[in-house]
Amino acid sequence: MKSIDEIWKSRVNHHINETRAYLKYMLNDHLLFVVIFLAAGGAVTYQKWLETLSPDFPAVLIMATVFSLVLLRSHVRTLLKEADIVFLLPMEHKLKGYFQKAFTYSLVTQSFLIIVVMILFAPLYFKATTANGNSLIISLILLLGVKVWNLRISWKMGYLTEASAKWSDLAVRFVMNGCMIFFILSGQYLFVLVIFLIMVGYDAYFSKLVKSKAIKWDQLIKMEEERKQSFYKLANLFTDVPKLKKQAKRRKYLDLFLKQVSYHQDHVYEYLFGRAFLRSGDYFGIVVRLTIIGSVILAVINQQLIGNVIIVVIFSFLTGIQIMSLFKHFDLLELPNLYPIAERKKLKSFLKIIFSVLIVQAIIYSVVTLITSTAFIFVITLAVNVVFASLFTYMYMGTRLKKSEKGA
Repeated sequence: MKSIDEIWKSRVNHHINETRAYLKYMLNDHLLFVVIFLAAGGAVTYQKWLETLSPDFPAVLIMATVFSLVLLRSHVRTLLKEADIVFLLPMEHKLKGYFQKAFTYSLVTQSFLIIVVMILFAPLYFKATTANGNSLIISLILLLGVKVWNLRISWKMGYLTEASAKWSDLAVRFVMNGCMIFFILSGQYLFVLVIFLIMVGYDAYFSKLVKSKAIKWDQLIKMEEERKQSFYKLANLFTDVPKLKKQAKRRKYLDLFLKQVSYHQDHVYEYLFGRAFLRSGDYFGIVVRLTIIGSVILAVINQQLIGNVIIVVIFSFLTGIQIMSLFKHFDLLELPNLYPIAERKKLKSFLKIIFSVLIVQAIIYSVVTLITSTAFIFVITLAVNVVFASLFTYMYMGTRLKKSEKGA
């Protein structure tokens, strides 16, 4: 039988190799080119926006809020499997080293996001405060310390089953993270020390509370499976993922849109794709989230034509790419083959659904632009969004899907 260290080593190696294998498909040449292009445009817009930044702009408060949300999403990747509840449960008292390695691995991998966010905020940080390079490094080190605290509390909350306790913890940690980060970025280290002592007391309280409790194996395994499925959903946007589990949710209030599809065998796939899109959180949820995020950004960078154009193009592209996998949603379903003409209409029906989604998103973005900007920027933003949606859907996506169908 393998030792505990060998079990962790084999699992983390398998996890890294699997992640690396999917990343090869996700970080393809086309995506990297678009990311580089959009990043360059975003950097120019960012710099111009910083030049117009008013002295009373709440930069530190915004950064503290963003970092607080990032740190709140702290979790220990245990890499546990369903069978562990049978085979590892009797060895629970020997798994301390296993979970310590899981904690270290989670800290290292999740710290990269903090570093990336700090790099993105660095120009704003320097512009809005009197900070220098040394201040930036000190702030980053302290933020990583707050990350350790969040991971510790998150792990301890795994010993509890009460939903109210977990929601209360999220609220408390959000406030404490926000206060700590605000004082860190403001350079008020006396207050940082005070919040640090409160955090130590909070950690000590939960350490004592869960000391006599057992590990909740069902809960840990369920959370680990959810995180794996989240990654599989992302990877499935670029390639087939056999381990992905599909889920559907009834949304009766959206049936109105399905009624717009004519009852005819030519529209079999149009109905199926529309129904799958509306019922699946993988597609509908992604579009809703991206639309909300894009709208918020458009509202913040009002009166900026180039910025608006870049944002609508970025989010239209991301939306289209992320729901492209809808095309293969019914590949294993034989029912549509009862209508021989349906297969020939499959691509056309799919592109119509995608184009409709992007146009609805374009209208929402345009309404936000009309409210926060001038009529001229509204017209240009809407025109660019419609043109991009047309080119992306019927040229890029249509060509790519035709090639994939021929290759298959």
